[in-house]
Amino acid sequence: MAEISAKDVMELRARTNAGMMDAKKALVEAKGDMEAAGELLRKWGAGRAESKTSNEMKEGLVGGKISEDGKLGVMVRLGCQTDFVARNEAFQKLLHDLVELAFAHDVSTPAQLNAIKYPDGSGRTVEAVIKELVGGSIKENMAVTGLARYKSTNGLVGKYVHHNAKVGALVQVDGSSDDAVRLLIGEIAMHVTAGMPFVPLAVNRQGVDAAVVQREKELAAESIKGKPANIVEKIVTGKLDKFFADNVLLEQPFVKDENKRISDLVAETSKAVAAPLSVIAFARFKVGEV
Repeated sequence: MAEISAKDVMELRARTNAGMMDAKKALVEAKGDMEAAGELLRKWGAGRAESKTSNEMKEGLVGGKISEDGKLGVMVRLGCQTDFVARNEAFQKLLHDLVELAFAHDVSTPAQLNAIKYPDGSGRTVEAVIKELVGGSIKENMAVTGLARYKSTNGLVGKYVHHNAKVGALVQVDGSSDDAVRLLIGEIAMHVTAGMPFVPLAVNRQGVDAAVVQREKELAAESIKGKPANIVEKIVTGKLDKFFADNVLLEQPFVKDENKRISDLVAETSKAVAAPLSVIAFARFKVGEV
């Protein structure tokens, strides 16, 4: 039997993020062969990762990055089961690396990010690295649970992440690259992050899912069943207007000044920069949400 030194165990742990006992066991079974031991750990890690995929991920962190010119921005939510893991250095490094990968590659979904090669020269994909961490040093389920990447050609992208990194928002506004637009995006991103009074469903009414609108119509009509048709139509229209005012970003009262709507902020900035501005997209990621 090959003699396994503490130095060999530490080297394997550094390569794979595996626990000490797992690293030593793999080296013993591989008769001291570092590469073979690494493969064993990857197999064991993947197996243990699969067994944890049903566990809920109620913790994690949100991270993002904006290019210096403000034309490109990304946001990633990395989920895990406990806050203890979210505060782990390996977990935080993983999030940082994933944000950089999403920034460097044209990806729009977690699945696309998972398929990219991890930047450690090993040839492994992001998915493989996460599985190894789950089965190795982390030992609880984790995954990329949210990703957004916006690129603007005639506007700007900006973000806001709460100080605890548990919730954040990414916003794109087109029409101008003036510094005033940067400030506008910051205010909108902060508003979306706050989610008050409601987390917006879409930028405007046209963006709300038709099935959601139909459900609201049916609920409104059901609540006034038996009234004359013309009265029903007016009441349903009024209730829908209230629904949109609560749930459409541009119609929501600004969280820092309820006397203004988000559309008012956009209009004021449009006037200031002498250019028509449009909120193109937003994404909000909060730890523990799907």
